[in-house]
Amino acid sequence: MKALLKKNKKNKNQIADYPHHVSPEPHSVSSTSASADTQEMVLRVQSSKPYEDASELSERFFSIVKEISEAADLLSPLKSACALMIRGIQTLRTIHRNQIAWTELCEDLAYHLAQMEAHRRELEEKISIEDNGCLKALEYYFRSVCIPLTISSSQRCGSVTAKAVERAAKLELEDGGGGSSSILRYGTAQAEQEEISRQRRMIENAWQVYTIAIKGSIVSKITRVEKDLVSYNQSSPKLLASRQTQDNYGTTGSDFDIARGERVELCEEGTREDILKAVRTWAADTRMQRQIFWLNDAAGTGKSTVAATIAREWLLQNRLGGRFFFSPNSKMTQTTKEFCVTIAEDIAVNQPTLAPIIRETIKELGQEQHSWFDVQLQRLVFDPLRGLETNRCIFLVVDALDNCTNIEERGELLNALIRHLPSAHHLKVLLTSRPLQDISVILRESPLVYGSDIQLLDIRNPPHSDIVIYVERKLGKVASVSSEHRGVIISNSGGLFLYAATICRMLEKSRHRSEILRVISEQGTTGSIEKRMDWLYLSILKQARVDPNADDLLISVLSMIIIAYQPISINTISIFLPDNLQVDAFVQDLVSVLKDGNPDRPIKVLHPTFREFLLSNRERANGFLVDPSSSCLTMATACITTLERMLDYDIFNLDDPNRLLARNSDVADIEQIILRQTTAAERYASAYWAHHAAESEISPELWTRVMILLSQKLLNWVELMSWRGSMVSCIEGLSHLYRFATAQRSAGSEPGSLTLRDLVAIRHAYQFVVRHQGIIINSALQTYSIALLFTPIQSPLFESYRKRYRFLQPKLITSNVIRWDNSMTIGGHSDRVEELVLSPDGTRLITVGMEGKLCLWSTETGAMIGQPFRATRVGRFLSPIGMCTFSSDGQRFAFRVRGREIHVFDSKRGRSIHPPLTWDYIGYGRATFTSTLSSVVLAGHPIRHWDIETQQEIQTPVEPTFIADDVLISPDGQRVASVGHFSDNNDRHGVVLWSLATSEYFGPYEPLDGYCTSREHRKTFISFSPDSTRLATWLADGSVQLRKGTTGEEIARFGTRAMNSDDRTYVLFCPLNQHLAYNPTANQVIVCEQVTGKKVSTLRGHESCPLSISFSSDGQRLAVASHENRVYVWAVVTGEPLKSIFVGVDQHISQCSLSSDWGVFVTITDDHQIHLYNLREGSEFGETDDASKERYTNECIPIAGPCVGNLLVIPDGRCSLRLWNTVTADSHGHLDIDDPSGVVQVAFSPEGRMIAALSARNWVYIWDSDTLVLLQKLLLLGGHSQGEGRLFFSANSSLIVACRGGVARIWDTQTMKPVFQCDNKKEGTNFMIQVYDLSCDSFHLAGVDGRQIHVWDIRSDEWGRYSTQPMLGPTGDYRNAYRGTSGAFSPVDPSLLAVNRYAQKEPWISVIELWRIRKDIQLTAKIGLSDSVSPRLSFSQDGKYVACGARCVNINTDPPRFYTGIYPPNSFINMGFQTHSFLVYRDGWIHSGFPDRPLLPIPIELRSPELDEQLFAFDECIIFISSTGEPILIDFSPLLTRARKSDSSI
Repeated sequence: MKALLKKNKKNKNQIADYPHHVSPEPHSVSSTSASADTQEMVLRVQSSKPYEDASELSERFFSIVKEISEAADLLSPLKSACALMIRGIQTLRTIHRNQIAWTELCEDLAYHLAQMEAHRRELEEKISIEDNGCLKALEYYFRSVCIPLTISSSQRCGSVTAKAVERAAKLELEDGGGGSSSILRYGTAQAEQEEISRQRRMIENAWQVYTIAIKGSIVSKITRVEKDLVSYNQSSPKLLASRQTQDNYGTTGSDFDIARGERVELCEEGTREDILKAVRTWAADTRMQRQIFWLNDAAGTGKSTVAATIAREWLLQNRLGGRFFFSPNSKMTQTTKEFCVTIAEDIAVNQPTLAPIIRETIKELGQEQHSWFDVQLQRLVFDPLRGLETNRCIFLVVDALDNCTNIEERGELLNALIRHLPSAHHLKVLLTSRPLQDISVILRESPLVYGSDIQLLDIRNPPHSDIVIYVERKLGKVASVSSEHRGVIISNSGGLFLYAATICRMLEKSRHRSEILRVISEQGTTGSIEKRMDWLYLSILKQARVDPNADDLLISVLSMIIIAYQPISINTISIFLPDNLQVDAFVQDLVSVLKDGNPDRPIKVLHPTFREFLLSNRERANGFLVDPSSSCLTMATACITTLERMLDYDIFNLDDPNRLLARNSDVADIEQIILRQTTAAERYASAYWAHHAAESEISPELWTRVMILLSQKLLNWVELMSWRGSMVSCIEGLSHLYRFATAQRSAGSEPGSLTLRDLVAIRHAYQFVVRHQGIIINSALQTYSIALLFTPIQSPLFESYRKRYRFLQPKLITSNVIRWDNSMTIGGHSDRVEELVLSPDGTRLITVGMEGKLCLWSTETGAMIGQPFRATRVGRFLSPIGMCTFSSDGQRFAFRVRGREIHVFDSKRGRSIHPPLTWDYIGYGRATFTSTLSSVVLAGHPIRHWDIETQQEIQTPVEPTFIADDVLISPDGQRVASVGHFSDNNDRHGVVLWSLATSEYFGPYEPLDGYCTSREHRKTFISFSPDSTRLATWLADGSVQLRKGTTGEEIARFGTRAMNSDDRTYVLFCPLNQHLAYNPTANQVIVCEQVTGKKVSTLRGHESCPLSISFSSDGQRLAVASHENRVYVWAVVTGEPLKSIFVGVDQHISQCSLSSDWGVFVTITDDHQIHLYNLREGSEFGETDDASKERYTNECIPIAGPCVGNLLVIPDGRCSLRLWNTVTADSHGHLDIDDPSGVVQVAFSPEGRMIAALSARNWVYIWDSDTLVLLQKLLLLGGHSQGEGRLFFSANSSLIVACRGGVARIWDTQTMKPVFQCDNKKEGTNFMIQVYDLSCDSFHLAGVDGRQIHVWDIRSDEWGRYSTQPMLGPTGDYRNAYRGTSGAFSPVDPSLLAVNRYAQKEPWISVIELWRIRKDIQLTAKIGLSDSVSPRLSFSQDGKYVACGARCVNINTDPPRFYTGIYPPNSFINMGFQTHSFLVYRDGWIHSGFPDRPLLPIPIELRSPELDEQLFAFDECIIFISSTGEPILIDFSPLLTRARKSDSSI
């Protein structure tokens, strides 16, 4: 079937990506004009035959280092090095012929060889160099090259020789490396790949040092200055185009070059003397305590040029630590995410002695779940540099910080530098930026900063001499540019280097110099700098427009460059514009304003002012205006065309028809697979097509293409985005598209452009990825399986997909109709959601699950932000994470972990920004941010005030016996109010008010009679008014105390009530300081005046206790959300009910939250699903299902079936059961009970003749399964009991057993008379009795009381009992040793009992115990399990095996052994619905025992907190009950067959 799906894909256009094993054209070897013989040398190296004696080559490589170190001049060792390099490259290519990493290394060396040959010829023909620095640089370079060459030449003989290791280790140790330990890592493929990458970086940096040294020497001895030879940018090999350098949206190879400033121009000799002198003076002054030189000025004034020049000087002086050049030309250099690692790697190269410790630290930090910036900077940068033994200053260079797009990241970096620099006295930082306000505020206030008043461009006194020198150096040797022309250029520049540099680049590389010079001469010197730059840009564009008929083609190329979300290459543009044959010519003609004309690398706009000019207006752009909407239309069309050609099922051929669908984590090197099999154009198109479509002008043709793509390629695109790890981008793109489509539809777009059916299809595509993102992120191919299976049948989008990919899905049998409402349903938890918190602006949502996972969501798109935070779960019913709090601006949030840690996260990125605050124990109260956001106040014992930045505790009030359950900071940031109790008297409670700044008390402790300390209610106990003048506290007796916010003095007390202990109470101030609202009872809210407490109105209408109360922003309305299906709204003053802002949820709401602006409403319904409703966009209606259907919401969902037939008994509402056919999904009758409390257990007799049910009020009902006639109603015990209970028939159906509430009874099914009874009182224990099973001869009944096992002989009148010794539970007592356990008798041996219980001191999670019953109970065997206790424990029909969940044990062996294989034992089949199933639910997936592997993730529609215990599984099927009460049967046999074929083939 898969072969039929696979189409003959067209050969992908590889123009944008050189293959990794092919070198580019010879003309791209160097950015300089390489001579013909240099090019021939490269070709000769690439085609030369292998040399014979690799061993001799190894010896020669080792000795050449010594030869270089002893040489007197450069020429002689350079000749030897070149000759040896030729042999070395050929040897490497022969030994590692088909290995991509080694091929790339050879390409690096081939480029280096060509350059060294050019240097050799230049030295032979012109000058001699005896510069010791050049010799050391060449020695440093060749020593770096020797290590991989030496090892590889020895590997040719089959293994790495000891001598080679010794020599290579010596070389690496001399170079500051890790010695032989790193050399030996060449033994494995993955380690070798990592080591080669590291060696390539070492070689590249050594090459940089050599190039700078030799070019510096040549320039100092000859008059001709060759173009940019000193720049490290020229030492970056063009042959590395095959090395992931195509586009930033798909690769990161070139990002590090940009981050190190390798292509930034240097200052021309004689220019910028004043500013360079100032920096050098600051750098040389070791007494100066100002460790940061801040060079700030406007754009285009040459800051980056100065930074690059100084960095090069410090590099040659061996004083450079590391550098980072922020840039808009790379996604990586617009953020601080890679800042610390990039600088650390630079330090490792520039200061080789620090390399081992830096590499080890990078590895350690990479293994941590959350790595915060401050710790990265300290451990990767400051700690290594502090340990550097030197008497000289070491420098860091941070350039263009304003290009970092995240304001908070900029502040985080600056604050971290200012905090750590004083402890590193020999470290200084050169920092450049524009004088943005957020940067200036931090730096101008710091005593560490120097140079803040130094400017590069003084408009009143421009740097005329610098411009003169620069222009003369650049254009002095250009024959067609006269001195008069150069004078005009200097005059017109007005001291602005941007102007001069742009004109010089234009004249150097343009084909139309005469026309340019003529235009320049006519310009004149009048006008502002902006007008001069506009004139210049217009001139550049006009000279590129050779053919007047090609204007549209030029504009189309410019449009793609300007509106692209990430820089794109010439080849990518050529793919997007296949009819435009002049793309390369246009870009080359615009080289003065565009960077990098190489066809493979992304094009960068050299300065933001050029982009601003093209996007300005028609008058200013004068014929070259780039219209964003029409440009996005062109780009969207091109992206869709590209995707239509490349998208298909299993795009990377990772699915084997005989295997299970691969999980993403199971695929090694997925990033490399993506890079090899996709082009840069395809990667860009997949990332941004939806964004461009949403930003484009209205076009019926485009929307037709969009709908075709969604209907035919949506799942293929989602699969690709999952492999790429870009599901957030996928969700954001569809969200953008859906919002745009909704707006156009509402505005009445052109007829035929967007139909209602199209809008529904787009919404379903968006909801599909949001609902199933948890599944798709982890397993791309599950997009076609379980995710597709649970889509609406009536959807206009998914019908064809379900038919096309049916072979990948399990069988689904149900009458349940899946419908999607207007909400975004999200699911990232495998257990109950315990906490739900919205940010103040409503853009972020925090959810905390009981499994110990915290997720951060975007409420705008429904996408998960960052990675979930996980913590080890403590106990079964308590999440280790809790009490989440947002800062007042929503930019940060804090939460507690296990009552011992406080974590602070960035809300925008979902990243930890500081190490956790840790104590031995601080309780479970929340942490509240202060108004400055720099510190938090923590409830607990004692109250703590902690500075987040310095990790230091600030003085707080000391009261040894007061335990604060909650704290709240006043809006003005001056006061802290805390409520709590006293450790010496839990019944004594109080309020404390104190000054945040001085810790001074403003009032005594006030007694609060009846104060409640329930954890879930703490946030409701205390509230400040918006102006901080009032403080309200709630008392458990129903009254509210209104106090002065400054002193705590009581003003008024009002309200009394009598509410249930589980009800929630709210006290809320109006944002406009007029009113106060609180709920004295569950079904009313009272509004009173804040000043006097006088009642204003009473609001009634809701029937249950509020879950949320919120004033509108204008203070005129009040909204209440409760367990019902709507949000009630009233007029505050009159109490008049108003139109609801939300209606239609067809289930009760268990939790909800409404944003302060009433724009976002979040609910958790009884089926544990999280729904996001965007009320701003009119999504005021909830689910569309029939709300009249009664939901079944019991904790336990009873299901039972016989050994024969196809009928199951399942719940049908609270007071009814029905028979359901598992083949046809039809109902075969109903069984009603007269107990309104509902059913807790059901049972089928083994032969299927009788059906039994146990109600919540402990009645047992028995029916005839054929006639559905009630045979008997029996009373187990009076009253209502808690717990699930047990109900089952004996093996021969002659007895029925019921147990609940500590009472067990057995009745004869023929006479309906009791034959046995026991309870905890009769047995003399306070522990609840729970029964397991009847023996096969019906003589013995087994059960537990929580601490020990009991077996009753039910034949005797006295009902004799045998009991085990009481066993200690996991907490050290006797209460829980056997609580929640399961047990079963052997079907062939009535004396053999198996029990599955939790382990105590054993090194397992649970154990299976085998007990032999004779005159007493004897333990005969114990088998440890790594799984939790399973409620499904059973024997095989022959009694030889015990099955527990997914495990199977052969008990006929001594000792018992686990049974393994791809099929379970045959004795477990043919038992109907009572066939043991080896399918279990674990961590969101269904796992199989045979074969042992995960099968399928469970969609959020079927998840519930008790799923692992409630799972009704038989054979290879599982039955779920939907939120509408409909059964859903999933048959996993197709997937198991696939998996077993895979294992059998292996």
